[in-house]
Amino acid sequence: MKRIASIILAAAFLLVVAATASVCDNAPCENVTNAAVGEDFTIALESNAGSTGYEWWTQFDPAYLTLVNSSEKAKAESSGMVGVPGEKSFTFNAKKAGSTEIILLQLQPWENGSIGARKIFPVIIA
Repeated sequence: MKRIASIILAAAFLLVVAATASVCDNAPCENVTNAAVGEDFTIALESNAGSTGYEWWTQFDPAYLTLVNSSEKAKAESSGMVGVPGEKSFTFNAKKAGSTEIILLQLQPWENGSIGARKIFPVIIA
């Protein structure tokens, strides 16, 4: 009987740990972004979609975040040049308190979604 109770207690503990686990527990993550409910914040990444075909795509929990805007611009020193890096910006709005992650994947959609880069941004909303 003690052994069954121990097994049940261990299983309950593992369920609690799994429920609170973060994507960042098993993968390298970027610095944490702190935001207040209703606040907008922006994540900017180097991009070169024009010459490489790799584009940044977002994955996030819409219960916590809304994608307000995304834009891409060439770096000022490269104006008029072809094939030089630019910057891709994603602006999000924090909808409710809690913690979540934004996963940004750099991929070529026509190449079976082959991933060139993956970045995970933890977000804490207060």
